[in-house]
Amino acid sequence: MRRAYIDPHVDLPESFRLARRWIGDADKVTVVGPSTSAIEASPFLTSSGLPIGITGNRHSRFTARPRTGTVIAWCLHLDEILDLEGHADLDGLVLVRGHKSHAPWITAHDVEFLGREPVAPIPEAGAAIKSMVASLSMLPVLNQGLVDSRERSTAVQALTFMRDHGHRLVPEQLAVEALRNDWPRTSPLELADLARQLNAGKRLRYQKRLDPAAMARWTSA
Repeated sequence: MRRAYIDPHVDLPESFRLARRWIGDADKVTVVGPSTSAIEASPFLTSSGLPIGITGNRHSRFTARPRTGTVIAWCLHLDEILDLEGHADLDGLVLVRGHKSHAPWITAHDVEFLGREPVAPIPEAGAAIKSMVASLSMLPVLNQGLVDSRERSTAVQALTFMRDHGHRLVPEQLAVEALRNDWPRTSPLELADLARQLNAGKRLRYQKRLDPAAMARWTSA
């Protein structure tokens, strides 16, 4: 899947032109925005003739729901992009107004940069953190993320172990590694949020489901 982003300092009409140029002659192109008002604020979108939709289940006159083809992600937040990619089999996605909050997605997928100032990549995680996330990337997580309380508990146990053994939990690095290991939809952000809670001193409960010997191998990676 091709991915690209455009700096937020590029004005919106020019961003749209850059996006169309990057897409080229693709057969199926859809614009997806965060809300009806965000689309209506740029009349050139509706006059383009492209199918248009918005994220979520909010009522709107823009009803396109892309499942294939290429998407122009119009000023979407990171969670909206991940949710969109998780529910579709896209050929490409170009993000208008990519900024620092999109850095995990940009870093994980080496997203192509189209204009102005590039977003700084997230520094690489250490080998132990990479090993931990790879070990958590088993079938239940890859199927449904951290929706199931058992998988969430496993993630909390793993993060707590790493923290208690001197490994710094950097939420953005964890999100990058989860994306690289194909965690679905917004589950990489959920893993990052668990790390933030632990870093803030919150005591998160978990069941001891992981093998101590397996966890010990992470720290020696």
